Amino acid sequence: MKKTLKILGLTLAALLGLLIAAAIILPLVFDPNQYKGEIIRLVKEQTGRDLKIEKKIGWSFFPRLGVEAGGLELSNAPGFGKEPFASIDAAGVHVEFLPLLSGKITVDTVYLHGLNLNLAKNAAGKNNWEDIAAKGAGATKPEPEKKEAGKPSLEGLSVGRLDIRRANINWRDASAGSTLAVRNLELSTSKFVSGEPLDLRLGFELTRDKAAPIKATLQSRLTASADALKLAKLDLKVDDSRLTGSMEIRNFASPAVRFDLALDKIDLDRYLDSGKPAGAPAASAKSAPAAAAEQPVELPLSTLRSLDVNGKFRIQEMKALGLRSKDAHIQLNAKNGLIAFGPNQAKLYGGGYRGETVLDVRGKTPQVKMDEKLEQVQIGPLLKDMQLFDHYTGTGNIGLKLTAQGFDAGQIKKSLNGTVAIAFRDGKIEGVDLIKLIEQARALRDAARGKPVAVKTTESDATVFKSLTANVRVVNGVAQNDDLVLDGANLRATGRGTADLARETMDYRLKVTVAEGADRRGTTVPVIVAGTFAKPSYNVDFGELLKQEAEKQIEKQLQKGLEQLLQPKKKK
Repeated sequence: MKKTLKILGLTLAALLGLLIAAAIILPLVFDPNQYKGEIIRLVKEQTGRDLKIEKKIGWSFFPRLGVEAGGLELSNAPGFGKEPFASIDAAGVHVEFLPLLSGKITVDTVYLHGLNLNLAKNAAGKNNWEDIAAKGAGATKPEPEKKEAGKPSLEGLSVGRLDIRRANINWRDASAGSTLAVRNLELSTSKFVSGEPLDLRLGFELTRDKAAPIKATLQSRLTASADALKLAKLDLKVDDSRLTGSMEIRNFASPAVRFDLALDKIDLDRYLDSGKPAGAPAASAKSAPAAAAEQPVELPLSTLRSLDVNGKFRIQEMKALGLRSKDAHIQLNAKNGLIAFGPNQAKLYGGGYRGETVLDVRGKTPQVKMDEKLEQVQIGPLLKDMQLFDHYTGTGNIGLKLTAQGFDAGQIKKSLNGTVAIAFRDGKIEGVDLIKLIEQARALRDAARGKPVAVKTTESDATVFKSLTANVRVVNGVAQNDDLVLDGANLRATGRGTADLARETMDYRLKVTVAEGADRRGTTVPVIVAGTFAKPSYNVDFGELLKQEAEKQIEKQLQKGLEQLLQPKKKK
């Protein structure tokens, strides 16, 4: 035992002696600062940029052997100002000592602290790294050096962990007037060996223009090779949202993506509106002229056709485009230009959703097929959040089967064809009281001269109904209906008309009858519903009403005449 301890002590003493000797001898026999000028000259020659090395290049011996440098600065491209392209407070490489004794270089740690990288595009569309990329692409590949006896071999090079701290990456696009910044980036890994897993930790803040920063952290078990990437035990936090699961990418030349992910909650609208200052209100529904003025965004067909994606996504709570849902189960399968989004399901607005949308980009023109169902959904909050209508309430079922084609959203809306089935119950139409409307019509009909007369309504006005059903045919983006039936406690209404889905306008005719007495018969008043989806108008069609009254009078006169004809004549 004493002999073993003695040998161990002698070994440690020898290693310590070697370290001390290296610490003394290396700075005396080799000073890396002698090569500063040569390094600066080579950088200038290869990139055309000026390199500054403000601090001394030095050796480190504890806790690891390595080379360290600081105060590095690389100048910007001509025409991009005096701001440096990149600067680094401190950088270094630490190697393991024992492998050096056998002629191998094993990198223990590569660290980079205080990096500031300034990427930019000028008004002419030129990037400030293009000159470096061009010179790098034109460089000739050097011939491999012959291995010399006793010289450490790079063939045995092993990369250890990576340590990046306080890194900032800035992007300015003068042509678009936008900025993007990654702040306080922190990245650390365990030892990297190709094909074997390593621990990955990443954190940063992301800002765009004047938007509030997005804070993100990532932890995962990463396995990387020359042609594959796998993230296991994924734990990603973005602000208040947390994503867990796994993801894999195979064959980088033609990527195949597989995933199984779960998200606790997310407000996507927060990020869709992230270009606005913090605290700014969400975007309201666009007017028809404003929407028409927008440039259409075409589908990226080449990208969609190359997709090879299969996975499932579970989301506990989500808000997207104003819509809120819970317990969403989403599936995505994309292969050879056929993209199936579903079958999906979710809980929303007191009810549920089931459906599937298929995008087919295999042919010249993209094809869309939708089969969607909403069951027992609170219609009022749903339509309000969709920014379509804000004056309807009730519980409803909506089923749609639609097809469309086109290269952008506008073309798809105009080419919609199919059917929509609507069934609402226990609802209310805010802003119009049909019973009040009829009472006003009765009071004004004698003064009308065959032209529609506007009838005043207030926000407190409402029409309560027990049920509302309608079957809609959609032909080339225009919804047509002729069988609407609304049943209330004291009224009944039938309707027919059209709605242009692309322009978001409607032209609808209602016939409203208010019950009078036990037989529920009464005066029928025609009502015109027209205008935009957001602000429809309600008017009584007095021309039709007077026509009805005239027909009733004629009918009465004819009936009276017939009765007179059929009655036997009295003898004089």
